[in-house]
Amino acid sequence: MRVRRTKQWQKVLEELMMLFVELCVELRKNIHFRKAIYTYKNMSVMENTISLEQVIRYYLNQIKGKTEEAQEVSKSAIMEIEDLDVLETPESLMLNAVSMEGTQDRSARTILMPWLKFLWDSYRLVLDLLRSNSKLEKLYHEVAHDAYNFCLKYGRKTEFKKLCELIRQHTQKVQNQLQPNAPNAINLNNADTQTLHLETRLRQLDCAMELDMYNEAFKTVEDIWSFMMISRIHAMPSLMTNYYSKTAELFRRCGCHLYHAAALHKLYTLYRDQKKNLTREELSDLGSRVLCATVAIPLPNAKLNADKFLSGEYTIMKQKTLAGLLGLIQVPTRQSLIRDLVRHKVHTVVPSNLAKLYQVLEADFQPLKLWELVQPALAHITTCSDLQVYITQLHDVIVAKTLLQLSQVYQSLDFNEFFKLCPFMEPIRLERIVIELIHNLELPIRVNHLQQAIFFDKFTDLGISQCEYGGQLVSQSTHVNDPDKLSRQLTMFAQVMQQITDILEVGQSLANCRRALVQDYRKNEKVLRSELLNRRCLIEARKEEIETYQGKRDQYYSIVEARRQAEQERLLKAEETNLANEAIQRERMKTEDEKARLKLRMARTSLKMFLDLKIDTKLDLKELTEEQLENFDADKLINKQKQEVKKKRKELAEKAKTMAKKLDYYTRACRIEEIPLLQANIEPEAIESRELFEQSVREIEEHSKAEHARQLKERNRLIRMKSDVQRLVGQLKEARDNRYRAKLAEWEALCDQKRSERLAERRAKHEAELEAEARRRAAQEALEREEQKQRELAAEAERQKREQEAKEAAEREAARIEEESKAWKRGDIKRDEPVSVNPFARHRQSEISSASGNAFRDFRRDDTSRYSDFGRSSGSKRVGFDNTPTLRSDPSKDTWSRSGPRRSKLKHYS
Repeated sequence: MRVRRTKQWQKVLEELMMLFVELCVELRKNIHFRKAIYTYKNMSVMENTISLEQVIRYYLNQIKGKTEEAQEVSKSAIMEIEDLDVLETPESLMLNAVSMEGTQDRSARTILMPWLKFLWDSYRLVLDLLRSNSKLEKLYHEVAHDAYNFCLKYGRKTEFKKLCELIRQHTQKVQNQLQPNAPNAINLNNADTQTLHLETRLRQLDCAMELDMYNEAFKTVEDIWSFMMISRIHAMPSLMTNYYSKTAELFRRCGCHLYHAAALHKLYTLYRDQKKNLTREELSDLGSRVLCATVAIPLPNAKLNADKFLSGEYTIMKQKTLAGLLGLIQVPTRQSLIRDLVRHKVHTVVPSNLAKLYQVLEADFQPLKLWELVQPALAHITTCSDLQVYITQLHDVIVAKTLLQLSQVYQSLDFNEFFKLCPFMEPIRLERIVIELIHNLELPIRVNHLQQAIFFDKFTDLGISQCEYGGQLVSQSTHVNDPDKLSRQLTMFAQVMQQITDILEVGQSLANCRRALVQDYRKNEKVLRSELLNRRCLIEARKEEIETYQGKRDQYYSIVEARRQAEQERLLKAEETNLANEAIQRERMKTEDEKARLKLRMARTSLKMFLDLKIDTKLDLKELTEEQLENFDADKLINKQKQEVKKKRKELAEKAKTMAKKLDYYTRACRIEEIPLLQANIEPEAIESRELFEQSVREIEEHSKAEHARQLKERNRLIRMKSDVQRLVGQLKEARDNRYRAKLAEWEALCDQKRSERLAERRAKHEAELEAEARRRAAQEALEREEQKQRELAAEAERQKREQEAKEAAEREAARIEEESKAWKRGDIKRDEPVSVNPFARHRQSEISSASGNAFRDFRRDDTSRYSDFGRSSGSKRVGFDNTPTLRSDPSKDTWSRSGPRRSKLKHYS
């Protein structure tokens, strides 16, 4: 099959593969079969898939048959007892001493285990071979089911875990395949593919629960739900029914009663809405399971409220994950499932006694008659095999409900009375359940063993987890008429009436109290005054006593803390010493155990060699003790065996040499005797052979001459039709040439037409592109011109603004100078005093005279200047009206001044 010319499938290859399969199974050679089956798959997968399936099935059936035979052989391979008086031989005693395995286990490990390993490797090989081809998809799932049955039959939990992981990896590879649309690729959105995968996963869930591997079972449930989420096709109702039923059973086995009931609710809804031929009996049976599972849910544990804060997101996510496996948006609760019972009207389809059970436990308030009312329902549940699993949970719920209802009515209850109310449970177990309820439900109950009674606190002090239950009792109390039900309301009414009476009596005796208080004060006025005066001293003394006490207490606590720390350090050191000693002791014991195991292993090996050598010695194994067998010297026996082997080998060599010599003499004598006989037979055989040859030559010549004459006669008969044949051939050629030329001309015309159309289309497309490009360029140029125009307008406006500001500044400065001149002429300024010119306002006059010319002069950097110059932009700071320059906020920073020549300083007026 590996030859290059063997590329196609042939029937003979299937027969060869069958023989090769038998050979591989006999020799237990999986590697050789792997190479051959992959080559055979490449040849047959496109032409004959059935042949490949037959080969694989034949291969697995052969291995399963061999495995079953090995199992039968291992069961029957028990050593027969030769002497009934001696049931244990020295060999069996030694093997039992060095190994914990029995005779059956050792035979199974020797005979059966190799075949089990070979079968397991074959399953993995076949699954890897079939995982990625849609034509082999059914066979893949069939082999997966066989592998599950193999793990279940032989109890192979480790192999089952590996098998689940292998199939999970195969599914992930199919989801992440690089070419999902390739031929023969697996499509997970296909309805048949989805059905096969779901059936395989459901079978995997069954095997996991039968093997008690609940972690793998939950992983399988998560795989099933995630597979249904990623697929675009809704699963069949039958598969969903199977899924919910198996999930409910899984939750029940794991003790998740809440989610078990939620799964049964989903199953009930699916049955009611999807099943067409649903009978009244089927709906009643399923409704009975739903009702019993819901009512049997334990009351909510108060510790669950604390877990939300202690374990944080982990618990919440875990609950949401479990709810998500059932398709629930929110985490279910006992109250929500009971509301679903009412909404779906489950109590109307179940038997009347079960409906009475729901009414008594969830609606009525009759703690003294609770057991009598639910006893018929429990008797019915006991007779039903599907409902018997809820008996224990229902007993616990009945005890809890009885205790809660009694706490609403009574303040105390005798043990014997409580035992009479719950006769279905032993007193010890009933007391333990009461303690668990007090702990889990946070009930305000005290159990007094001295008085043999249970004491209830006030009904208003319900536990955190039972507040909702108390609210239900209040709402239900308006519908009761029995004296037991009215006791709680009567108690509340009596308390309220007592409070009202106290308030009325206080108003009447208020005046008497006031007069008595005044008289008492006047009588004890001096004493009270002295007490008030001494109160400060007493307070100071009390403070000193408190401080002294606190100091002594702190000192005592510090001493106790120091002692505690010292004791803790001593204990830690002692613990470390003990741990070190224990580690040394464990190491020593480990070394001794290793030596003992090594000694036993050597003794077992020596014993095995002694039994395998089969030395002819005078020792009787039955007479030897265990100590003698353990301490015997195997080297001497091995040397003796080697000598015997050499001796036997030498004897065999001598015998072979003698026989060869005898054979040579015999052969030579035979040759000598047959020579004359052969010579006598040579001459007659040669004459006979020559005659036969000549006869055959004559026959060949006669046959050739007759055939030549017949062919000449046939030629003469057909020669007259040669011209007609040539004429007919010429006509046919001419007609074929004419048809060819016509089709050629038609094809050339069609090519010219198509070519002209493509050229026209290409030319039109090119012209459209040129036109679009021209429009785009024109629009871009127009936009640029508009932007340039806007920039020029903005620059012109800025220039005009600056000129206007410079002109206004020059006019203001000229007006100021003119005012100063007028003041000097009036005599406001003395002649012998120079005009006060601010030294910081130098060059002002020259700048004013040239303001119009320097208004738009370029700026230059002047790092030495600390003040602003005249003529800056409108946003800059200018010189004030009092000729004092405005300093910058940070004189250390760079400043800017105008470039250009500076005019001379202003001179003093004379």
